[in-house]
Amino acid sequence: MSRPAILVVDSDHAELERTVHALARRFGADYFVVSAPTAPQGLQVLADLASKEAEVALVAAALRMTGGDGPAFLDEVRSRYPGAGRALMIEMGDTTATESVRYATARSQIDFCIVGGWESPEEWLYPQVQEALTKWANAHRPRHEHVRLIGEQWSPRSHELRDLLTRNMVPFGFYDASTEVAQRLLAEHGLSPDALPTIILFNGEVIAEPTNMDLATILGVRTQPDSGLYDLVVLGAGPAGLAAAVYAASEGLRTVVIEPQAIGGQAGSSSMIRNYPGFPRGISGGELTLRAYEQAALLGAQFVFASRATGLSTRGNERIVMLSDGSEVACRSVLIATGVSYRRLNIPSVDRLLGMGVFYGAAAAEAGAMTDQHVCVVGGANSAGQAALHLAKVAARVTILVRGASLASGMSDYLVREIDATLNIEVRTQTRVVDGGGNERLESVVLEDLRTGTRNEIAAAGVFIMIGAEPRTDWLEGAVERDPYGYVPTGRDVSLDHWPLERPPMLLETSVPGVFAIGDVRSGSVKRVVSAVGDGGVAVGLIHQYLAQAQEQSLVTQQLVTAQ
Repeated sequence: MSRPAILVVDSDHAELERTVHALARRFGADYFVVSAPTAPQGLQVLADLASKEAEVALVAAALRMTGGDGPAFLDEVRSRYPGAGRALMIEMGDTTATESVRYATARSQIDFCIVGGWESPEEWLYPQVQEALTKWANAHRPRHEHVRLIGEQWSPRSHELRDLLTRNMVPFGFYDASTEVAQRLLAEHGLSPDALPTIILFNGEVIAEPTNMDLATILGVRTQPDSGLYDLVVLGAGPAGLAAAVYAASEGLRTVVIEPQAIGGQAGSSSMIRNYPGFPRGISGGELTLRAYEQAALLGAQFVFASRATGLSTRGNERIVMLSDGSEVACRSVLIATGVSYRRLNIPSVDRLLGMGVFYGAAAAEAGAMTDQHVCVVGGANSAGQAALHLAKVAARVTILVRGASLASGMSDYLVREIDATLNIEVRTQTRVVDGGGNERLESVVLEDLRTGTRNEIAAAGVFIMIGAEPRTDWLEGAVERDPYGYVPTGRDVSLDHWPLERPPMLLETSVPGVFAIGDVRSGSVKRVVSAVGDGGVAVGLIHQYLAQAQEQSLVTQQLVTAQ
């Protein structure tokens, strides 16, 4: 059986026949649609498919059916075909199904619902099924590779490039240099195995040991801003900066976004965000922020990559941002949205294996290398929970390590419930990492129980560390007020000793008039994607006020000069 299967299980014969016919008509060329009238017969179909080594892309089961209920059946599907999409079919207008759906979703037994009783499958059935099949195909089918990356699996530089490509949503394939495929590619292009990592583009162009600037150039993105005066410079392309870019560009402000690494910031590496409004099934951080990037670019915002801000100064009514390549960009206002970076463990034996099994974030980029392995996730916030659930899809076992007494204090309830329902995830509370072992790559970690002080060593192929955050604001030293932790005070939190005007600072304005701070870098911010996006929208309204006031003051000054 060359085509992957779609299985439909429903004891309502008429509804089953109707659904199977509709799915076969739309998807039959690429998928083999099979059915069963009862839960036991559905399991038998799955067993038969497994015996033939057939792939299963999607299983849809009725909430109520003979021999079992839908959620329990779909939970069994997950253990047999963990990559298959799982849809729960409910009757239109069945108000009693709501609690069952909520419970099944919380326990990660289902991925989405299909509402029956439709008149047109194009309206109710096909869009949801197509989305699920697209997700499955992206994970299980060969895709166009814009970039082929050849390198050593546990090389820190290979990891850095994989992470950059993943976070920027660039379709790529990674080929471990020790494999026959990689060696063949090197030979075909006359490349030395000593010049790794190497990138081969879809057009055959080859770059050995590429820099980040090389990567930006070959992907065709802008690496320097235009000359002239911008209305707004946004520093950082995380959710806050992207939201600001969307609103500023849509309202006619000449806007440029400076991003040193990747679209989306930390949020861009989140495998699944389930509590962002408007996405009931959840959405990956990469997809969410890529949509915002496309939206802002279509509205006219410019994006500059592979450069970072290194300084900020004032020249009359203009603000000057210095960049790491030595250039400057002049603007009328600045929006600092540089976010935060994961705090380091500062354990030499662990940090020496960075990129060789030890990762700060990067679960999306490195999950494939953790297939059938035991991995640890260090941290108790949402990013750690999302990473653990993503890794659990491929790893044999995932252990979450937290210093606190439970996950509930720092993690959203929906994530806690999903983790509790995932059989191959273990949570160890009041535990910390104190040592790591391995030569060429991570092989083990030493854990300490904070209650007893006892230590034990466990085997681990990977450790993904997400333990709080530190703001990226060292470059603001002497230019903008920062609090003792490096975050940027705004509004009423700005010290009046640092404020030069008679009017008070605006809500998100820093100690420098016309310079605003939003998102995680702002002192007192709520560390959630939706609040960062809200900051971005609010900030643009305040920037309009600031620019209008600055224009008015400039006119007054000109009139005074003319009168004299």
